[in-house]
Amino acid sequence: MDRMVRNLEDLRGIIKYLTGKGVQVKFIKENLTFSGEDTPLSTLLLSVMGAFAEFERALILERQREGIALAKERGAYRGRKIAISE
Repeated sequence: MDRMVRNLEDLRGIIKYLTGKGVQVKFIKENLTFSGEDTPLSTLLLSVMGAFAEFERALILERQREGIALAKERGAYRGRKIAISE
């Protein structure tokens, strides 16, 4: 689920779009299935799982920024090399 989108709003939108087209969306790891005729419980689970995925992504980015800042202080981080385009 967290590989599909980066935030809860996008997740809900994609699921709604796909189920509106008649597609059944099944998340194997989370054991959740969405078909367009979803129960309030499945909607809640989608929201909770999506929120956790968004939270996890935010934590990863925060740790990445902290690591880059520490590496810059040590002089070990120079960033990406500039690509020369023709």
